[in-house]
Amino acid sequence: MGTNSHTKFIPGDIFRLPEAQIALFLSRLYATDGWASVSEPGNQPQIGYCSVSERLARDVAHLLLRLGIVAKVVERTVAYQGERRPAFQVLIHDIDQIRTFAARVGIFSKERQVEEVLAACGERVGQPNLDLIPGEVWELIKAEKGDRSWAEISARTGRPRNHNWHVGQQLSRHRLLELAKALESQTLADIATSDVQWDRIESVTPAGEAEVFDLTVDGTHNFVADDIVVHNSTLALDFARSASIKHKIPSVFFSLEMGRNEIAMRLLSAEARVALHHMRTGAMTDEDWTRLARRMQDLNDSPLYIDDSPNLSMMEIRAKCRRLKQRNDLRLVVIDYLQLMQNGGSRRAESRQQEVSEMSRNLKLLAKELELPVIALSQLNRGPEQRTDKRPMVSDLRESGCVPASTRLLRADTGAEVTIGELLATGARDIPVWSVDERLCLVPRTLTHAFPSGTKEVFRVRLASGRVVEATANHPFLTYDGWKPLGELAVDTRVATPRKMPAPSSVVAWADAEVVMLAHLLGDGCVAPRQPIHYTSADPANLAAVEQAAAHFGITPRRVAQGTWSHVYLPSPHHLTHGRRNPIAAWLDRFGLYGKRAHEKFLPAEVFGLPDEQIRLFLRHLWATDGSVTVSNSGAVRVYYTTTSERLARDLQQLLLRVDVQARLRAVGNTKGRPGWTVDVSGVTDQRLFLHDVGVHGARGERVGAALYRLAAVAANTNLDTIPVQVWDRVREAMVERSVTTRAFQQQLGTAYCGSSLYKSAPSRQRLARVASILQDAELDLLATSDVAWDRIVEIESLGEQPVFDATVLGTHNFIADGVILHNSIEQDADMVILLHREDAYEKESPRAGEADLIVAKHRNGPTATITVAFQGHYSRFVDMAQS
Repeated sequence: MGTNSHTKFIPGDIFRLPEAQIALFLSRLYATDGWASVSEPGNQPQIGYCSVSERLARDVAHLLLRLGIVAKVVERTVAYQGERRPAFQVLIHDIDQIRTFAARVGIFSKERQVEEVLAACGERVGQPNLDLIPGEVWELIKAEKGDRSWAEISARTGRPRNHNWHVGQQLSRHRLLELAKALESQTLADIATSDVQWDRIESVTPAGEAEVFDLTVDGTHNFVADDIVVHNSTLALDFARSASIKHKIPSVFFSLEMGRNEIAMRLLSAEARVALHHMRTGAMTDEDWTRLARRMQDLNDSPLYIDDSPNLSMMEIRAKCRRLKQRNDLRLVVIDYLQLMQNGGSRRAESRQQEVSEMSRNLKLLAKELELPVIALSQLNRGPEQRTDKRPMVSDLRESGCVPASTRLLRADTGAEVTIGELLATGARDIPVWSVDERLCLVPRTLTHAFPSGTKEVFRVRLASGRVVEATANHPFLTYDGWKPLGELAVDTRVATPRKMPAPSSVVAWADAEVVMLAHLLGDGCVAPRQPIHYTSADPANLAAVEQAAAHFGITPRRVAQGTWSHVYLPSPHHLTHGRRNPIAAWLDRFGLYGKRAHEKFLPAEVFGLPDEQIRLFLRHLWATDGSVTVSNSGAVRVYYTTTSERLARDLQQLLLRVDVQARLRAVGNTKGRPGWTVDVSGVTDQRLFLHDVGVHGARGERVGAALYRLAAVAANTNLDTIPVQVWDRVREAMVERSVTTRAFQQQLGTAYCGSSLYKSAPSRQRLARVASILQDAELDLLATSDVAWDRIVEIESLGEQPVFDATVLGTHNFIADGVILHNSIEQDADMVILLHREDAYEKESPRAGEADLIVAKHRNGPTATITVAFQGHYSRFVDMAQS
């Protein structure tokens, strides 16, 4: 908005459109200032676009590459109000490129001109001189040819033996591919069919001085810039020294390990190029003293501040940085190193992992507050030393944890789960996920991306609710005492899981008939391959529900009785020919359900995005198939659902949270070699909620009234949804703060005085809410009303080593994985992670002695890279490999 004709451009969102929409966009764009013409004389076809905006013209040429079309941008002048003004044309001359444009794009409202251009192309082939391979390729051709004669090569291609190949000149891709086949060379074939075009430099002109930048790219070490492939350079290493001494930028170096004298000596050695051991031993030559004297003043005048205070806390670092920012315009903070810092907050640290995680997040807040980069050094664990190549990776960071690719994360936009493996495969970024904030409330947060973290030992954690999650020993779980790595947890430890699930942000309603049909087909329907789609039930109400829903699909059902059961067949309303399918089969295929047998069924992702009322409708009809509501002779009520599909059972357990019902999953019996699964709604409170708000359709629903009548007389078991017993420590603290005695407290609570016995069992939410009200304690009230349940670990089992992954969640730094709340690893708080590796530190006879690799293992703004630099240990510095 507000751009003039010469400043217009193509928005970045257009480049992310699918190819069909890019073609649509270009077709309409070319309808404005585009053309298709045939020049006279010469009968040369051309397709072009013109704009007075150079950026728009170059954007159009770049966008054409998405469709495999190469165009040329040329500058022209056009007449405007009596003067000549510059304009930029995007031209397509090559015959093959014109054909591609006509086939894939076209020009809206100018179809006749495009047809004329195609007619002029006729049977001609593309102009080979527009896409040539540089003549230097002949050196490679000669190497591949070896001792074979050119006559022999010519004969292999079907040419005369005396054919002139014009060795040394540029050649077309077609000609190079011929030679590749004749020489049976895959290398030449790859060049001939590559995605790279070889453009010619026409001029190189100075552009003056300007601030410049660089990028790091993993593996290939190159990137496409302005549609040109360039190579990236190395990264500056000695940050504080380079900033303050070379560029006079104020920086502070917090050293929690080395003293200021040691730091100053290292700086002098690096700047003056005087061997560090000469300075330490005093064996300095006259030349050393001269170099030192030359650099001493520069070092002394540099705005580099060194703080070697021991046991620095985060609070002290923030206070010192604020003062330096106010007085000296501080621009850079370096901390060496993170594990030696103290949190220093008023809150007691629950664990060292939690403390370091909080400090890393506080450093990020410091960077944001002061608007400057903060670099924090961190030690690695022993992982690299246990591997053959010794190269470090992100997973080697202390406090860094990971999960396998099969881990399912809960999306906040659709309500469905997505695996980390799927996120990696699709390259998906900025995915809304459910997370837990500091108040233990479920909130949507952004998962920026997932990434691999190497191979590590993975453990399976099974909870009392039947939930199962897999993670490495150092991945943090949320306990009452804060975030703790799995390695510090044991059986009977209680960890946080969601207690309920809000509706997703993108709710999409279906036709009620579709909801009913899916529920019944998942329960008692047959959608197996090579069998007619049908539904089986002994309940007339269920049979009628399916028959009524079939009308939505245009199907006339056919009921066939068989003993006490009946089958409802759902035949196609039309012949299944010419690609036409049964409407229900096509509908199920959208979800990947058609052809699934009973043990393979699952809830489609779209079900989790239904509105609350349709979730209840779905559950009501699903429970009518393989669900059960019983009241035993003793008066016990049981509500459960059975299935042979483990995934369906886990999906159902997750879906029940949408109606605020917690369920437990159990493997039971054995059906044809496979275990059965039950989803139990076992607590009185959850049973009442399910039966009253959801209910059951058909004959099974007739028992709902009797069950609710029985439950009305039953006191809820408060042992099913409790707060960990450690909460009583906070209760006692609150009592001391408010001078409330134990006897007075228990009297207000309405219980008989029992001394300290009250504090030995985990309180229910209702009891803790009363306690919070009596003591007027906000923290206790949050725990009583939070969105998390505290599930119990019943088993921890090693699964051996597996490839593992992690994900970055902004703000809260945690996500729900397989129904369990897990934290980001420590490195997630960093925008960039650089790992330092020296091969000669492990192999004294290494051919790479004196070299070091800077492994940019994480970069939130783009790809990563490995950069090789020289390590000059005698000067205590790293330098660019290109320097002497």
